[in-house]
Amino acid sequence: MKSSVFLLFFIGLILGSAIDALACGSCMYIHFDRILPPIMGWVALSVMWSFSLSIYSATTGTEIRGVCKPVSWLILVSILFITSLMFIGPIFLLILIFPGIISAINAFLPDKSVNSKVIRGLRIINAAGIAGLLILITMTANIKHERTEAEFILKHENSGPAIMALKQLIEQTPAQLNDLREIALKGKNGRTVAIASEGIATHGDPFQDVPLLLNVYEKNFGNDDDEKIESALSKLTGLTLPEGSLPEEWKRNWDLRADEDHTMAKIAIEPRE
Repeated sequence: MKSSVFLLFFIGLILGSAIDALACGSCMYIHFDRILPPIMGWVALSVMWSFSLSIYSATTGTEIRGVCKPVSWLILVSILFITSLMFIGPIFLLILIFPGIISAINAFLPDKSVNSKVIRGLRIINAAGIAGLLILITMTANIKHERTEAEFILKHENSGPAIMALKQLIEQTPAQLNDLREIALKGKNGRTVAIASEGIATHGDPFQDVPLLLNVYEKNFGNDDDEKIESALSKLTGLTLPEGSLPEEWKRNWDLRADEDHTMAKIAIEPRE
């Protein structure tokens, strides 16, 4: 078992060094949350199930395939947890769930060589694990079906994966304007809001989206990225104001522009005598 622990550790280091060039551990957690949400729930189930089997194995003297004794388990999980934060994300922590699944299958197969009390205890632990597994599968399917791109981006908006997803959202044909509007209005990170505003300026409709961008600009005025939001506003309205103009100035000029357009449209449709 000790050799297995060290082997797994070195495999983790090797893979971690390779993946580190692409993303840090926290970013990998976010990538996994996109694939297998809620990722922390999956990690918690894997660790708790494995730990329960480790304790039961030690207290009953039962050998459970793939499960080490508590001290070795603590060392292994500590190494995997630290490695997951530094390099590779939760992939090896998630692997801890497989001994539980294998144990559950074996626990419900007839085996007269194992004490009935031991089998009963294993069945209780593994039944709880299987119940948790089914709940998580249901949650994952529901989240992946219901969650929008905007909700994923807003949940992780300070991260690289969220920015990457946002840029992909803008590049889609047609652009997902409803998601971009939600991000611009609800986002708390200036960079995220600015990128979403630029996407709205490129693909949006002035009469629908200018009022939205005016609200976004007013909300973020004075922040580090407000000039990018102002640039998006200028692009969408076709107006050119001095850099750093107050939101009230933008609103006043847009209202004047809208009134002029309305007057011109009215003149154009009036019949000539």
